[in-house]
Amino acid sequence: MQAWSGILDRLEADIALAVSGGEPEAWNPPAADEAGPLPEELADKARRIRDAQLESMAMLGKVRNDALAHLDALSTVPDSQSSARPLFLDVQG
Repeated sequence: MQAWSGILDRLEADIALAVSGGEPEAWNPPAADEAGPLPEELADKARRIRDAQLESMAMLGKVRNDALAHLDALSTVPDSQSSARPLFLDVQG
């Protein structure tokens, strides 16, 4: 029970760190003989963590896609050094 509590606590902490912009350390699942089967008492917590991981993956995917869209938009702005004429950038529209 103690081994699984530690594993689940680590997974929860990694989710919180990733969502706040940090980068969790690489995680390798424990060997089967280290933790044994998941105790029934922790099954609900494990499901909540799984659901939180799925939600955070979706949120981080959206943030990534938004950043890529912004970078794509920036790449369409011409370099001011490449043109002899003045350039204007509409930051309100």
